[in-house]
Amino acid sequence: MRKPSAWSLVFTLLLTITLHSNAQVAPAAQSVTGKLMCGYQAWFNCYGDGSPIERWSHWSPGRYRSDTPKPAPGRITFEAYPDVTEYPAANLFQTALGNLNDGRNARLFTSWKQTTIDLHFSWMQQNGIDGVAQQRFLGPTRDGVYKASMDSLVSRIRRSAEKYQRIFYIMYDMNADDTAFFKADWLHVENDLRPQESPYYAHQNGKPVICIWGFGLNERSNQPANSLAIINWLKGKGYYVIGGVPAGWRTGTRDSYAGYENVYKAFNMLSPWAVGRFGSIAGADNFKNENLAPDLAYCNANGLDYQPVIFPGFAWSNWNGGTRNQISRSKGEFFWRQLYNIKSLGMNTAYIAMFDEYDEGTVIAKMADSYFAVPDNQYFLTTSADGTYIGADFYLRLAGQATKVLKGTAPLTTNVTIPYATAPLWFRTSMEAQYDATLTWTDTPDQSVIPTNVTGDNGTGTPICGIVQNETSRTGPSAIRFAGRANSAAANAYCAYKVFDVNIPVTASTGLSFWLHPTNNISRYVTVDLIMTDGTSLRDAGAVDQHGVSMHPGAGHGTVNTWSQINCNIGRWLSGKTIDRIIVDYVHGNEIGNFKTYIDDIIISDTTAATFGARMAAAPEITGNEAGFSVYPQPASNHITLQFDKGWQGKTSLSILSTAGHLIEQKPLQIAGNSLQYPVSQLKSGMYYLRLSNGKKVVTKEIVIVH
Repeated sequence: MRKPSAWSLVFTLLLTITLHSNAQVAPAAQSVTGKLMCGYQAWFNCYGDGSPIERWSHWSPGRYRSDTPKPAPGRITFEAYPDVTEYPAANLFQTALGNLNDGRNARLFTSWKQTTIDLHFSWMQQNGIDGVAQQRFLGPTRDGVYKASMDSLVSRIRRSAEKYQRIFYIMYDMNADDTAFFKADWLHVENDLRPQESPYYAHQNGKPVICIWGFGLNERSNQPANSLAIINWLKGKGYYVIGGVPAGWRTGTRDSYAGYENVYKAFNMLSPWAVGRFGSIAGADNFKNENLAPDLAYCNANGLDYQPVIFPGFAWSNWNGGTRNQISRSKGEFFWRQLYNIKSLGMNTAYIAMFDEYDEGTVIAKMADSYFAVPDNQYFLTTSADGTYIGADFYLRLAGQATKVLKGTAPLTTNVTIPYATAPLWFRTSMEAQYDATLTWTDTPDQSVIPTNVTGDNGTGTPICGIVQNETSRTGPSAIRFAGRANSAAANAYCAYKVFDVNIPVTASTGLSFWLHPTNNISRYVTVDLIMTDGTSLRDAGAVDQHGVSMHPGAGHGTVNTWSQINCNIGRWLSGKTIDRIIVDYVHGNEIGNFKTYIDDIIISDTTAATFGARMAAAPEITGNEAGFSVYPQPASNHITLQFDKGWQGKTSLSILSTAGHLIEQKPLQIAGNSLQYPVSQLKSGMYYLRLSNGKKVVTKEIVIVH
């Protein structure tokens, strides 16, 4: 035997120290058991994003080194439209889709930028989601372009995981006949990219984690000997190996080949694929009885860990056809029933498919909340597709709540208990089916008012209040139509009909916005009203709109045969209360006649925050004294005065937006002093949002213009 040299002894000592150090930074907190992990694709590219891909990828079937075809109607490969309001402008790329229905350009993000991955991991941290399984598709690595991109993502995801203290591990999607190629690729990852050396790389029982997805799936190659050889090779190298296996793995039926029992038993943990294996809450319950419970018993008997899969819903009508909203999310109840079933069996580990899968509509990351936030010439899935307003971040918050339940820090409930939306945007709808909150009640009088001296517009029956299409609308083809007849010239005629069931807390900055289209003068005495949980109403609170007109329907609003926007900072009168329901009122006296009013684009939001339009991810909203920016109206003048502190000196962008989110104008400013005058003669009377941004902060102020 050759005697080791001094240098080899030093190397051995350093290696021992390094391995010991790595073991020290892989505590129980980095385990996968007791965790809720998410699959993370990071595979969205846009031409011009600087990535090796150099094409549109996963948004549309783009061509290499070409900006065409851009995503456009008939040329898209994703189902759910992302909410992009928090992405830096440099991470967004213009598509050939129509503008979003709130007027913004239809832009899509790239996953290539480090700041995109940072943003996603910040969402995980904010919501308490433990971490991700980074998807690495083995087949595409045969293409050097895709390999370079996926290699870079390993390092980028590691940086974000460490920055936001989330755990991660590599999850291969592969075939069993890739034995030699897989080994070469993993040795490259292990030795050159070295993600397993990160203090946030997942370890289980002191071993670094790797997942292999697809063995035994009857859509893949049927080579159990090769599969077993790969698993044993990894285990021999000291890895804890998770198997992403078919749902029918235990019986070798349905989506699983027979003859794979020894392969499945060789894994350290099994994670059976559930996406599309059931499509309803009842189906989830059947899956619990037929799969989860017996699977868990088998794993316990054979010394295997178990990681069940949860998915929020599914559809791919834009990509592969099929039904829109094919597996409905059911307002989060579909996801929650799966979580409930898992926890009720005593499990505390799960895997969400997926974090950013916009392609197949299984995404939990922020997505378009409503018709306002999708292109005007193409269908996309929204969070509110089931007819109730659901905020863009709801599924992130739901996953965070699920994490708490699995860890035992929140109680297990049979139904979703978290709010559908939070500040700054509580509610918005254009009444468009498949996209928006639609009416909770149709043609239903509200109990707060006894109808008096009103009938249906033919003089009999009762007024009607419901959604109509292709009559008169402001955004999209649908609007609420409220119609009836006042029958007494000697006394007031009044009625109230309820439309939306909500539960919205009101703060000092909460605002209500909607559009009215009265068809004649008597129709001007219709308005949107709010009933609070204590029985009080907006109409009787003394509130006024942006013109100083009372919000009481008897005050009259709008212009005949014209769409008029009504804005009211309801928090000035209702702060501390909770909105129970949204209703529509008619109140008018001493006039007989038919009334018919259309109502569209109802929004309840925090008026001091940038609820609509573009936001800069690195520039938080600031209000109040910290803003260093004030607006002063000039009486009898066509301008306003803006005053700044020294933090605003230099290049600044000024934007004017409508309260519905339309960008009216935008211009660069070079601020040298502490004030300037800005002309507003081009603006009609009404309420607007004035926004300043300089790359460090964004400030939005509510302004009211009265000429």
